[in-house]
Amino acid sequence: MKNYLAISTILFNLSLSSWGVDLRIPKSECSDIDIRDKMKPEIKKHFSTPRNQDGIGWCYAFSAADLLTAEMGEPVSASHVSAIFNKEIDNSFFMKFGYNIGRLLTDSTFDESYEGGWVDRALENAVDEKFVCSEKALPFDKNHYGETAEVIKRLEKIKESIDNDEISPRYSCVEIEVLKLKALSNIRVSEIYSILEQDNMNTALAEILEKNCKDNLIKLKKFKVKSLHKPRLSRINRDRSRSEEKRAERRLKKYYGKVGEVLSAGKPLGISYDVSDIMDSSGGHASVLTARRWKDGKCQFKIRNSWGKGCRSYDMNKIEECNYGEGSFWVDDKSFYNMVTDLDYISN
Repeated sequence: MKNYLAISTILFNLSLSSWGVDLRIPKSECSDIDIRDKMKPEIKKHFSTPRNQDGIGWCYAFSAADLLTAEMGEPVSASHVSAIFNKEIDNSFFMKFGYNIGRLLTDSTFDESYEGGWVDRALENAVDEKFVCSEKALPFDKNHYGETAEVIKRLEKIKESIDNDEISPRYSCVEIEVLKLKALSNIRVSEIYSILEQDNMNTALAEILEKNCKDNLIKLKKFKVKSLHKPRLSRINRDRSRSEEKRAERRLKKYYGKVGEVLSAGKPLGISYDVSDIMDSSGGHASVLTARRWKDGKCQFKIRNSWGKGCRSYDMNKIEECNYGEGSFWVDDKSFYNMVTDLDYISN
């Protein structure tokens, strides 16, 4: 299972004993919030149904797609969000170079298509594109036993054959016809062939998915992507004054307050963290923050993941609770502070 971001993140794992500020949120500041309470039935169902990235390193795109879904009121395709992001990578020499180096260091699913990214950049790229596919166009979660990955792998092989003149155009079209029946039913074989012939793989994939969308394209409204970084707390030392501690407490309160404010507005937040905080493994990952509650004397946060149903992947000593049917889990406030490095959300 691949659950990494392309660029590693420096983590600040802070323990309560090492810092002069209490990381706990009092009950008075931890009202129960669930973003689904303000959603129409279709979107509430979407946020109650588990997502499954199926081993493809597109966790950031699943998170970005969920934020767009909540904003637009219609399920957005994580596959298209990722394709748009990857197209932009190919437009930047330095980004492309970095990802190609990264591919050599990781066990990538694909030969040409990129994996890993950032939630905020994926959102910004999508809004710059102006249109994004609905999930109906390429329902990743209805193809979560390897079909989506297989479609992309076969497109890569067909393109390689076209570029190298390894097989005749007629045979390539036969191969493309198989993919049409599998996932790309709204675009002609000749169009797919022409796109693969002219563009690099990442640009081609974005164009193919967009053309396959046809009437299922969602026009994105203008919005701003905001990022929230947790306050860095200074270590205890003999010269530290009470006023410094008070300032740190205010920063922490403001941080937790902004998280609650966004959730109260019915908006999810994309979060970035290392999976070592929830399981016996490591690697960068992205998920979605959707709720907050007071339980067992602690303020807890609900995180919607993209690993499908089940709880076997989690270390139950590192989380508060796993919701099997929704593909989500809960962590307490202290763990939330320690694990989350960045939060991203949409602001109007």
